Parts: sequence; C-alpha cells; structure tokens
Amino acid sequence: MEEVVVEKMKANKIIELFQTMAIMSLNMGNFTLEINTLNHRLVVGEKEMVVLQEKLDKKKDIQKGYTHNVEIWKKSKVKVE
Repeated sequence: MEEVVVEKMKANKIIELFQTMAIMSLNMGNFTLEINTLNHRLVVGEKEMVVLQEKLDKKKDIQKGYTHNVEIWKKSKVKVE
C-alpha cells in the first residue's frame, strides 16, 4: 500500500512540475511579447521625435529668414525716407 502512495505522490509531483513549466513558458512568452512591444514603441517614439525636431528646425530657419527680411525691409525703408 505504501508503494502505491509513493507512486501517486511522485506522479503528482511530475504533474505539478509539468504545470509549473507550462505556466512559466506562457509567462516567458508574454514577457517576450511585452518587451518586443515596448521596443517597437520606443523605436516609433524616437522616429517621431526626429521628425518633430526636423519640423522645429525648419520653422526656426523660416523664422530666421523672416526676421532677416524684416531687417532688410526696415533698412531699405530708412534709406528711402
């Protein structure tokens, strides 16, 4: 009778181990998926930041050109008067 109990306990431990391994495998898969998603978000965010920085630089260049043109206009206005 004791042998049957020991075999039953061994079988239960094997089942528990298998269940634990299956759960860990699923958790690792979810963890990997989450990391990949975060990496993708990071890359997209970096690309958006570069695009926005380029737009900002263009606006600054346009503003500089506008300011420069206003200065030229003011100087030419003073000369004419």
